[in-house]
Amino acid sequence: MKKSFIVFIVTMAMTATAFAQRGGGLPPPPALTGPVADLVQGIINAINKQDTAYIQKIVTPDAIWADEDGHILPARFFIGKLMQGKPPKKLTATNIGGQTWDGGAWAALDYTLDETLANGSTNQIKGTNTMTFKKVGNDWQVVLVHASVNGPAITPH
Repeated sequence: MKKSFIVFIVTMAMTATAFAQRGGGLPPPPALTGPVADLVQGIINAINKQDTAYIQKIVTPDAIWADEDGHILPARFFIGKLMQGKPPKKLTATNIGGQTWDGGAWAALDYTLDETLANGSTNQIKGTNTMTFKKVGNDWQVVLVHASVNGPAITPH
């Protein structure tokens, strides 16, 4: 437990540092390659296809999601919201960066989420997303998601 907590704290510090540097005109975090980059792309594809089975496989049951206005809830709650909608939401990512080491990794990206609201109107949300991963056997799993929004949320939750 202590080791996981330390990995979590180190990961959050590195992610914060990377994004603080981005805002200061410095280069973005290092490009993410390898299995974790593939996992990030898989998450984007799964959201766009509403592939709930894939998401359930790669997000730990106890993963948390920190949203744009201070809520910290089970990740599956917010992921469930992302997987709803007719037509499916469209997630586009740019500036994907991150780092991988022994049993942990982090990824950061800028995103645009296009969605159709219940009243039929369209909405676009832009923001920054960071994810923290842990290695379980040969697989990587998401343990933390932080999704910030460049602007206000549509509706309070």
